[in-house]
Amino acid sequence: MPFVAPLAGDLDRWVPAATVDLRQLPVSGRWKVWFEVLTPFGYTSRPADERTPTGPVWHRGSVEQRVPTGLVTDLASVPMPLWGVVASYGRQTLPAILHDATSRALADSGRPASSRRAARRDADHLFRGTLRETGTGPVRRWLMWAAVRIFGSLPVAVVFLLAVVAGIVALGLGAAGAGTYGSPWLGGAVVVAAASLGVLLGLALWTGVESRPVPGGDERVRWVPAASGSVLGAVGIGLVALPLLLPLIVLTFVTELVVGLGEGGPAAVRAQGVPTDRGPTGALPTTRITYPAAG
Repeated sequence: MPFVAPLAGDLDRWVPAATVDLRQLPVSGRWKVWFEVLTPFGYTSRPADERTPTGPVWHRGSVEQRVPTGLVTDLASVPMPLWGVVASYGRQTLPAILHDATSRALADSGRPASSRRAARRDADHLFRGTLRETGTGPVRRWLMWAAVRIFGSLPVAVVFLLAVVAGIVALGLGAAGAGTYGSPWLGGAVVVAAASLGVLLGLALWTGVESRPVPGGDERVRWVPAASGSVLGAVGIGLVALPLLLPLIVLTFVTELVVGLGEGGPAAVRAQGVPTDRGPTGALPTTRITYPAAG
C-alpha cells in the first residue's frame, strides 16, 4: 500500500505521494543534520475509497498514519560509523520519517509503559514493511529493523553494546592466545559477555509484557511471546552483523575524523552559509530537498 499526500487545497482527499519536501536546518553539529517536513504525507494499508481518471483517492479518515508539517527529523538515525552500510537517506527516507513521527507521538502520548511497548512494536513492524514497499533490499531492511528494535529501548541498547564489546574482547584475547597475564582478562571478558546475554534474555521477556485496549475501554496486560521473540531476533541479527561489520565501522570512523578536520561546533558549519538565527522576519532561510517516492 502506498504513501499518500493530500491534494493541494483539499486535506480531505489524499493521493499517492510523489514527493516529500524537506527543509534542511542549519547544521549545528558535526555528525547530525536536521530537516523540517514542509508538506504533510501519510501511509495507509486500506484500499482506495475512490477511483478517478487520474488515479486512486483516499479519504482523510482512511489514512492510518500521518506525518504533519513542522516535524523535525534526522531522517534515518544512522550513527556516523555505520554510514558505510546504511545512509541516512535514500529508499528509506519516507519510512524513516514516518517512524520518527509515530515514535515521537508515542513518546508524548502519556500511555502506560506496557501500552507504549505494544505500539512501539507495531511502529517498528510498519517500518520494516514500508522499507520493503519502497524497494529496500532484505539485508538492509532487516538490519534497520533490528536497529530500531534494539535501540528503541535504552536498557536493551546498553546491555547489547556491552555484550558485543565483551564478546569481541574475549574473541580477540582468545585468538591472541592469552598467557599468564591475559587469562584473567579473557575470563573476565567471557563472564561479562555471558552475563550480558543473560540480562538481554531477561530484558526480552520484560519487553514482551504488553497491553492493548479491549472492549470496554480497559487495557489487558499480558506477556506476548512474539514481542519477546522480536527483541531476541533483533539482538541475534545485531550480534551476527556488528562483529562482521566492525572493520568497516572502524575504517569509516577514522576516515571521517581525518576528512572532517576543522568541522564541528555550533557555528562552524551552516547550511548554504546562512545564519542560524531567524532574523527580523522570523523566516529561516534553508535548503529545500525534494525526494521522489517509489512508484
